[in-house]
Amino acid sequence: MRVGVYAGSFCPVTKGHVDAIEKAAKLVDKLYVVVGVNVDKQYVIPDDARFEMLKQSISHVKNAQAVLHTGMMTDFCKSVGATVMIKSIRNALDLQSVIDLSDVNKSYWNGETVFVVGSKEYRHISSSLVRELAGLGQDFSEYVPACCVEEIKKYLVK
Repeated sequence: MRVGVYAGSFCPVTKGHVDAIEKAAKLVDKLYVVVGVNVDKQYVIPDDARFEMLKQSISHVKNAQAVLHTGMMTDFCKSVGATVMIKSIRNALDLQSVIDLSDVNKSYWNGETVFVVGSKEYRHISSSLVRELAGLGQDFSEYVPACCVEEIKKYLVK
């Protein structure tokens, strides 16, 4: 069985994330979608809320399982027997970041880092865009899964 990992902070989850997860799920038999927790970072949405929103957003992806993980993602990959880490690319900056990440991953894990290209209609969407719009009191609902709009508002709308 081919096991993959798609990781992110999902602060908040966006339609672009869901699109990339759907693509990633087609490449493997089992996909762990990991809400990464960096203890040195302060997220505007708590870990458990990010996890629950992600879980709801990908419930239709039958071979995907949302999980919460603190620590190095390569350690998680090893613990579940993942042979591939899948990242999404929206633009050239993302590509460079994934290449750099892949180089680091090789030092800690024997798997491959591959990428999927975000669908054209979602490439402009990022979590930081959603946070900025919400902070300015603007409607961000077209950029996030409908099931998450009200929960995101609790944390981002001032």
